Amino acid sequence: MPDRHDLSVRLRQIVGLFDADTALSGAESEPRPLADAVAGALSATLERWSRSPTLRSFIGGIERDVLTSPGEWVELQANLGVTAKLGTVARFYLDKQLVAENPIEDRNEVRAMIRAPDPGRYRVGVELATATGRVGPSNELIGSRTLQVADGRPLALIHAQLLLPGLDHPERLGPDLALLEALEQAGFEIAFFDIHEKNRAAAIHDAMVALRIPPTATLIYGGQEQELTSLGVNFAQMFGLTAVRKLRAKGVPVSAIISDDIPPTDRDSADPIELLSHDEAIRRANAGDFQHLLGRARAFREAWQRADRDTWRLDHATGSKLIPGNEFHAELDNRQARERLFELIEGATHSLHLQFYIVRPSDFTERLIVALIRRARAGVRVRLMLDALYSEEELLGRANPLLSSLRAEPNISVLAVERIETRHDVEVTKLKRRDHRKLIIIDGRRAIVSGRNASDEYYTGFAEIPIHDNTRHERIPWLDAHVEVGGPLVREIQRSFLQTWHEQGGALTPDNEPGLLPELAVKGTAAGRLVVHRGLADANGLAMYESMLELANDHVYIVNDFPIVTALERSIRRLLARGVRVELLTGSAAARRADGSFFPAPMHRTLFELMVKARLEPLLLAGVKVYEFEPPTCEQVVARGGRFRPYVHAKLVTVDGRLASIGSANLDATASFWESEANVVVQDAVFSGRLEDQLRELIAGSVALDPESDYWRSERAQRAVVLKLWPGSLYS
Repeated sequence: MPDRHDLSVRLRQIVGLFDADTALSGAESEPRPLADAVAGALSATLERWSRSPTLRSFIGGIERDVLTSPGEWVELQANLGVTAKLGTVARFYLDKQLVAENPIEDRNEVRAMIRAPDPGRYRVGVELATATGRVGPSNELIGSRTLQVADGRPLALIHAQLLLPGLDHPERLGPDLALLEALEQAGFEIAFFDIHEKNRAAAIHDAMVALRIPPTATLIYGGQEQELTSLGVNFAQMFGLTAVRKLRAKGVPVSAIISDDIPPTDRDSADPIELLSHDEAIRRANAGDFQHLLGRARAFREAWQRADRDTWRLDHATGSKLIPGNEFHAELDNRQARERLFELIEGATHSLHLQFYIVRPSDFTERLIVALIRRARAGVRVRLMLDALYSEEELLGRANPLLSSLRAEPNISVLAVERIETRHDVEVTKLKRRDHRKLIIIDGRRAIVSGRNASDEYYTGFAEIPIHDNTRHERIPWLDAHVEVGGPLVREIQRSFLQTWHEQGGALTPDNEPGLLPELAVKGTAAGRLVVHRGLADANGLAMYESMLELANDHVYIVNDFPIVTALERSIRRLLARGVRVELLTGSAAARRADGSFFPAPMHRTLFELMVKARLEPLLLAGVKVYEFEPPTCEQVVARGGRFRPYVHAKLVTVDGRLASIGSANLDATASFWESEANVVVQDAVFSGRLEDQLRELIAGSVALDPESDYWRSERAQRAVVLKLWPGSLYS
């Protein structure tokens, strides 16, 4: 692979693509004034342009630097832009070694998945070719990126802002590069990062060239989250925490973060990550104050090499811990879920703790209120926690009248979470940052972690409701899921409930009520973990799903009916690139009849359905097998076709028959960033295998979506309009 191409020739090729008469055979065509003028003026800046996401999408270029460990999966990705016309095959190189070759086909981007090589820094390049060889005298994509494979030394992540001039000072690193020299002398490996609402990759690249810093991985975070930062929220802390956890989950011994925007830590801190200012890092490095990090990094790398990959990845990415000795039961049948819930409530002897996102008028809710009052009058301490906005409790002075009977009972406490008490609380971030968790804990010994709220659609079986052609959407049950837990993991679920209760003003701790956290004996052979995401403080739910997808080798099942957030969409595309089968069971946000037509539904449900399907289409076209859920036929359903397609509210992911996640976290942006969520991840082949058997049965009775079918084509224009007009930052 050539070390460097004549960029002016390259640009002349690109400009020529806009002329239908331009020959692409590779022979030098007769000079064109426009192409020559543009090439002459801009060839010196093309490398810098390749760092701009907008321009890269036009002229083509490689997407990003990568920092990882040996043997980990690495995504090599390039946008082709107009250069896609220059060849039929994209060849990926590390330095001069060919590592992957993929067809271009009709796509504007191409990706390859490889295993990371031995430690070192590699130049990632892409060249275009035809089936018979190269195209033209200059066929390498403009620009290059760095793949940095960590060598096991402690790694220092340096805020790239130190490279850039500020309002109050010039760039801190300066031409003497004292920080880099001091860290390298102290035994550190170096990489850069930047977390900013703007993508500053081009300016950072210019500074590194000017300072003659060798190619080093520079990790850019937050640029794709413009939609969120525009709401006035600083996501730097959340992205920073998540980025470091993901790197350590891949075996990269991140040991220090150096930034003048982060206060330094005390050197005696037990935190394995040192947070240091520029000046403090130099002083301590020169004083030999980092010797302990060398041994810590070696021990970390050795532990990573020995560890079970599933456990290590989920431990470090989500901040959770795996707890053995449990029994788990997944329940996808609404009627059985209802009957089991009331059975557990009736059997409570000490305490009942319930948390819901939504409590709305329904037959189920009336039954639940009666059941809770009966147990409270029998001496059981009942605590109900619910989201203030979506359950309309302590919402601008309003109290949910459904809860009045509960509040009147001396043995029942009702607590609204994230209360909206005055008009000053009515602003976007407050309205978006809600508590979406659904937990039920009985006597501190059994627990349910769920996607189900308190209303009929979550707890009514599909065969329990008569359905005709004009049954309204609101009457039709949804597909949902919960996991029931017995064993030591219940203690973590109870602890999570108590923490939230206390944080939200409830007078409750294990100290003032003995028996809240009983010691729990082993109940089974399965291991599991509770993953809690607290909105805007971390991205544990997103990291959980990303980690599970990265661990897949053969297949993934996803059950959800929300627009998949960009980060997870990229994860799914990486799976497809390495041949992993992905099957998605979704539904219809506005229920449909068997022929695909809508039952009567509110307009917002129909619009949401069109938007979700519009966002699914790229994954459908990329190779994800997508199914629209249909329950089995029953006598109660007389709508035309004898079947219907309800909404799918379940949040369920399984991987290779060995990992399964069930809980409250959707795969959308709202769950990933804004709202608080709770999921149980089970690491057990028996449980996961049985759950996948159920999913395969559901999929077998559902409708496979075909992008070429009349059904799919008939709504394409509507989907496009709704997607264009939908308010992106609030889309779910």
